[in-house]
Amino acid sequence: MPRRADVIVCGVGGQGILLLAELLGTAALKEGLDVRVSEIHGMAQRGGSVVCHVRVGEGVCAPTVLDGHADVLVALEPVEALRAIRFLGPRSLALVSTRPIRPVMVSLGMCSYPSLEQVQELLRASAGKVLLVDALRLAEEAGNLITQNMVMAGALSATGAFPASREAMVEAMRELLPPKYLEVNLRAFELGERAVGRR
Repeated sequence: MPRRADVIVCGVGGQGILLLAELLGTAALKEGLDVRVSEIHGMAQRGGSVVCHVRVGEGVCAPTVLDGHADVLVALEPVEALRAIRFLGPRSLALVSTRPIRPVMVSLGMCSYPSLEQVQELLRASAGKVLLVDALRLAEEAGNLITQNMVMAGALSATGAFPASREAMVEAMRELLPPKYLEVNLRAFELGERAVGRR
């Protein structure tokens, strides 16, 4: 397990991006690491882009990740992964949920949405490794569609690319989530772990 990581978490409003970033930061704090989290969520409540920078490690000061320097990109939507592609470098891991959320302009036929194959090809040209996860299907299997963020947290935990143990992440979930939603989120986390653990 690394002792530091620069992580970009992205998606669209309503997917729980901010909670996922907070979870990662809280878990890292539990490991005794320094943490900086920053966020950009202009039109998030209307389904707009949300991007969070999570920097973890000893002596981390700056709150944002430099272009080309992300260790991990966690994207809850394929095109949002492309929007954040500038942060990827040859050693980056791109962990991407496969289900698209088509913008209004696409729904109206005013522009097109790239295929998953196109998204994957572009990401592979920029990142060292790309892992795709059908987070929506796994969230549905867990019992609640809005747990996609915890599916991706579990997937990230299983990669070993984030400097917080599984135990610290689960402890952070217990701290941050309302008790009545904890069980379904834990199931989602475990399904995400299994999805990546098989690869």
